Amino acid sequence: MRQILPNELDQIADICTKMLTDYAQFAKNHHLNENELGILYTLWVDGACNQSHIADKCLIAKQTVNTLCQKFIADGLLVSQISEYDKRQKVLYFTDKGQDFAKPVMTELLQKENQAIAAFGHQRVNVLLSEFKELQIALAKHSEQKSA
Repeated sequence: MRQILPNELDQIADICTKMLTDYAQFAKNHHLNENELGILYTLWVDGACNQSHIADKCLIAKQTVNTLCQKFIADGLLVSQISEYDKRQKVLYFTDKGQDFAKPVMTELLQKENQAIAAFGHQRVNVLLSEFKELQIALAKHSEQKSA
């Protein structure tokens, strides 16, 4: 059987998977799963938002987001209110209890992220971000082309 070496995109995907595994381990260390951490992180960083935003940003199935948010609501960590901008949408907010629960976890995680960025170098991170954006645009462009 022929061994095919991974191309550069495969290698990037492997590195991203390893980074996600690190986040999953962080979540586990705080008695959360990676989806719960993703929901809390999104609400902490982005502020109040709807479930669709969380699902899209974290690549979590909408039903999973709904189930976990209902659990957080039942636990008194989140509250859901009708959006003042779009009455068809419900927006999630942290309760005071939710803020108290999320604050130490998010503070630690953001501190670790900032330490990693500082160690890697802010300038290098900015170059990496710019290059990743260009790569994503190129991949999207070529993915849209029809096969011959």
